[in-house]
Parts: sequence; C-alpha cells; structure tokens
Amino acid sequence: MIREGGQIIVVVIAALGVVLFSVLFIIAGSQLYFQNASYTLDAEMATSLAEAGVDKALQSINRTGGSYSGESETSLGKGSYSVTVTAQDAANKLVESTGFVPNKANPRAKRTIKITVSRGVGASFVYGIQVGEGGLELGNSNIITGSVYSNGSITGGNGNKITGDVWVAGGPQADADRETDCEGSNCSDFIFGTTVAGQSQLDVAQSFKPAVAEVLNRIFIKVKRIGSVQAPDATVRILKDKSGEPDKNQVLATGTLYRNLTSDVNYGWIEVTFDSLPALTAGTTYWLMVDVSYSAANYWTWQADLAKSYACGTPDTCIAKWSPDWKAGNSVWTLINADLSFKTFMGGAPTSVDGGVGKGINVKKDASGNGGSVHANTIRNITMEADAYYKTIDNSEAANFYPNSDDPPPKSFPLSDVNVSDWQRQAGACDSQGNNCQNEVVGDITTCISVLESKKYVGNVTFGSNCNVTVKSPVWITGNLTFNSGNILRLDPAYGETSGVIVVGTDTGGGIVTLGSNNRLEGTGSGSSILMVLSTYDSQTSGTSAIVITNIGNSGVFYASRGIIEPGNHNTFKELTAWGIKLVNNGTIDYTTGLSSTLFTSGPTGSYSLVKGTYQVK
Repeated sequence: MIREGGQIIVVVIAALGVVLFSVLFIIAGSQLYFQNASYTLDAEMATSLAEAGVDKALQSINRTGGSYSGESETSLGKGSYSVTVTAQDAANKLVESTGFVPNKANPRAKRTIKITVSRGVGASFVYGIQVGEGGLELGNSNIITGSVYSNGSITGGNGNKITGDVWVAGGPQADADRETDCEGSNCSDFIFGTTVAGQSQLDVAQSFKPAVAEVLNRIFIKVKRIGSVQAPDATVRILKDKSGEPDKNQVLATGTLYRNLTSDVNYGWIEVTFDSLPALTAGTTYWLMVDVSYSAANYWTWQADLAKSYACGTPDTCIAKWSPDWKAGNSVWTLINADLSFKTFMGGAPTSVDGGVGKGINVKKDASGNGGSVHANTIRNITMEADAYYKTIDNSEAANFYPNSDDPPPKSFPLSDVNVSDWQRQAGACDSQGNNCQNEVVGDITTCISVLESKKYVGNVTFGSNCNVTVKSPVWITGNLTFNSGNILRLDPAYGETSGVIVVGTDTGGGIVTLGSNNRLEGTGSGSSILMVLSTYDSQTSGTSAIVITNIGNSGVFYASRGIIEPGNHNTFKELTAWGIKLVNNGTIDYTTGLSSTLFTSGPTGSYSLVKGTYQVK
C-alpha cells in the first residue's frame, strides 16, 4: 500500500507538471500573440505615418516651387514622421519618409517609404516618323529605321527603304460632323471620377447623332485633370442607345483619354482615337462615354454648356448623363442639365501608299524579324518583305496578302496643344491665361550665347556659326528660330535622363525654324534624353513649311503638329512628327527605342507628381 501511495503521488506530481507546463505554454503563446499583434498594429501605424509624410512632402514641394527639402521629426497622432528630399536631376526628386511609433528616439516600429516625384510631361514617340493628314512625301534613297504611321497618304520616288511597319490611316473629314462648346458665363465644370455631394460620379456620357453615315474616325473632348498627371488614364467608349441611356451591351469602339495630354490649369481639346472605326448611321442616337476609376485626389472635369446649345438634329433629344457604374446589372443614369463639349469627325477620302514607278518603297523586317508589313486602304508599287493589308492593291509584292482589311484608325500625336501651352506658360512664368509673364527677354538675339535659359524670348533667335549653347528647358521663342551652320545646342546635364523642349511661335505668329548645315540638337547624354524643337506654325492653309532643314550633317528631334517639316538631304534624325513631312533625298531616320517613354521637364513652375512604379516600402 505504501508503495502504491508513492506511485500515486508521482502520478499527481507529473499531471500537475503537465498542467502547469500547458498553462505556461498557453500564457507564453498568448503573450507572444499579443506582442505580434501589437507589433503588427504599430508597423501598420508606422506605415500610415510614413505615407502621411509623403503626402506632406508632395504638397510642400508643389507649394514652394520645389524648394522644400524635408523635416526632421513631425508629431502626428501616436507617432511621428521624418522626411528627406534629394534632387536627382532638374526634373526628379527622391522623397524618403520614415514613420515612427511612438517616436524617433525610441521606436517600437518604423517604416520607410521611398518615391520619386517628377516635374515632367510624359510623351510616347513609338514611330520613327509620325505624320498627320498632310501625309509623307519621300523623294529618293531615304532610309527610315523604324515604323511609320501616317494619317495621310504616303508617296515615294526611287530607292526608299523602311525597316519596320507602315500604317496609313483612313482619312477623316476636314470639318467636324458634330460639335458643341460653351461661351462666357454659360461655361461650367462637370466633375467626375470622384465623390460629388455624396455621390460617386464615375462614368459620364454625352449623346449625339451623326449627320452622315460613315465610320467615326476620331473625337475631341474638352477636359481638364485635377491632381497628378501620373494617375490612371480614362477609357472612352462609343455605345448604342437603349431607351435614352447608353447600352452597356452594345459597345461599338474603345479608345483611351491620355492623362498626360491634359492640363491641371486650363481646359483643352484632347484627341481620342479608337482601336477600330465604328460605322455609324446618320440621325441615329449614340453615346460618347468616358469611364474612370474613383480617386479622392486625382479626378477630371469636363467643360459643360449650361445653355445646352448643341443642335442635335430632329428631334432634338441629345442629352448628357452620369452613372456610378455603367456596367452594373441595373445601372442608374442621372441627367446632367448641360451639354458636354465635344467634336466628332467622320471618315473621308480613302488614303494610299504609293511607291511610284519602279516600286520605289521597300518595306523590310528589322534585325529581330519584326515589321516588313504595310496596312493601308490602297497599296501601289510597293515591295513588302512581310504582309499586305488592304482593300485595293496594284503592282506590289508581299509574302502574304490580306484583302478586304479594315483601314487603320488614325493615331493621336504624342503631345497635345495643352502640353505646348503649359510649356509656354511655365517658361515665361505667365498666369493661367499665358499673360502677365514675369520671365521675359525682349528683343532679337543675333549672337552666340552660352546659355539659353528657361524663359520667354519675345522676338527672333538666330545662331550664326559654331555656337555651343547649353539649354535649360522649357524655352519659349515667340518669333522664329534660325541656325546657320556648325551649332550645337545641348540640354543642361542637370536634367539627367529627362528631356527638354524649345517651343517656337505663338497662336498668332512666328514658329518658322530654319537650319543650315551641321547643326546638332543633343540631350544631356544620359539615358534616352533628347532636346526637341517644336514649332507651332500652321502650314495647313498657307502651305508654307514650319521647319526647313537644308543639307548635310543636321540631327535632332523635330515636332510640328500643325506644320510641314522639310528634313533636307544627308541629315540624320532620331524621330520626326508633323502634320506633313517632305523627306527629299538621302535622308536618314534612325529611331531610338527609348523615345517610347520620353519624360520632358515641365519647367520651374511645373507641378510635381508621383512617378509610377517608384513606390517602395521597407
């Protein structure tokens, strides 16, 4: 019995030990769980504090014109944050914000967020040559290394070689088929993409009736952005009508409203083109709809006409509406008591690409085996290493033939009139209307200067010979720009991998650019930085060329969205964009791939915004 009693005591002690261990294990686990939960909460709080520091930094950078450099420790809620701002180049800054809980001296948790902010305008030059309705004229023996996209016809002489694809869009009418705008006190703002009076106004649509039966070639809408240029783009759709509302099951075409083409200061007509061209019926109601995602800080306004002056046709039933979700099962559309500013352009005369006698245009594949195809309504006298897409073809060679192909849709230019106006305003430190400029140089410049500052130059600028000029972007020359020979204009190295622009001309005059021989426009030398000369001259009615480049040794990037460029002979360019281009003899376009994501600095008064893809947490 004594022996059994001793065994019972041992068992009891062992059981008590197991219970005690279990209790201690549970207590320890609970304490560890509590510590982990507390740390997770503190870490999340530290992240929120760091984000608050980023928001404060971006706001302060824009408020101070870029002079804000950070702050050591700012208390907020149950913690604090510290911010440092480091200039990477003339357009970009690195913002580093660290959140601390409860403070910087004795933190239980801390998190650091890094972002890059840029005072820049993004542009996408994806073709070696991009041309508007003025078309492309090729003389003899020109070499284009890169694809060509033209909204007008292409003609060629002898011995021209294009390494890439050739696209010739179907031509639009010269005048708008339908349009409406506002005047004076009848102009108002319709806000969308955010919450207004407690309601999510995300999708907005304007109905219209075409005057003719044709394909819808392109549209313009008059909008302005609120907030960052780096926020998401908007989707534009053409829909059929169903009982006075957009029919979500009848989407005829889809395009993109690019945010980088808009201004946060003034309204502008922004072009939208579509992936395919929908055929519309005259007198039938359709809807032009813009669809955006929600944001409290980055949204849009569409200029509205309170007078509702849009002459819709008979019966006059065209209206505007908004919805919180156009795709919802029971989507709700609310009437807007105004018309929204827009223009529609229908299809016009067919376009063509014609190599002339002797098949003077040879379209080849590149070194990777891409390209070599032609897409056009009519193809004549062309040799293609790859495929031909067409409705009509004559005297042409290709690997494969695709008859009855749709005409390619037109493409928007990489920059808008609003971008140009912003550069002009920023260079001259002008008000929102481009007046009362505080940063002007008045009078013609006729001698070499070492630095072309970011200013408004009221007059003509002429460089004689062998001038070496450092350029600070953006520059605005209200008159004409002339180069004799041997001049080098180089973007200030402080701009890093960003690019610069010289804007020449105004809405009412100037804008003629003339180059002699051996003139070079160069970027900073870092990355794909470029220095571009942009002319505002309008050649569409006068027929006079906006940019004339004579023979031998000139290089650079030139842009004239309303003008004609004559690139001359024996010159080499990275890219050309114009309403019309006359490439005469022995010219070379050697497209640089990096131009597809070019960032132009916006100047000293431009606003900073987050560069997509740079957000990091550690």
